[in-house]
Amino acid sequence: MDIAKNPGKRLRAYIKRHQKLTAKLSGIGFIWPGNIQRRYITCGKPYCACRKDPKARHGPYAYWTSKEDKKTVSRLLSTEEADLLEEWIENRRGLEKIVSQMKDLSRKAFKTALQLRKEEQEE
Repeated sequence: MDIAKNPGKRLRAYIKRHQKLTAKLSGIGFIWPGNIQRRYITCGKPYCACRKDPKARHGPYAYWTSKEDKKTVSRLLSTEEADLLEEWIENRRGLEKIVSQMKDLSRKAFKTALQLRKEEQEE
């Protein structure tokens, strides 16, 4: 019987996919909120070239930005901090992607599991 027409097989396929996603979660390292931006800034010196020429601005400087207690917080980062946090932020994005896939899969599995229960009750 085709998997599309067999809710039992379909549910088993969903479970297998869910298990693969769960295994991916165990490989994710530390996570960090927010984003990192690289900015070029104008200094306060009146005769510095950065005031007139955007290409002469200083930087790039890495800034971390996030929301804390409903307020936006920004912080200048050292190169070492930025490098580490970029990795952790990527880990967080990967986590969010996997969780989103798990939610989508759960919605599909819910419909199939419900269909299976109804069929079992009718028997």
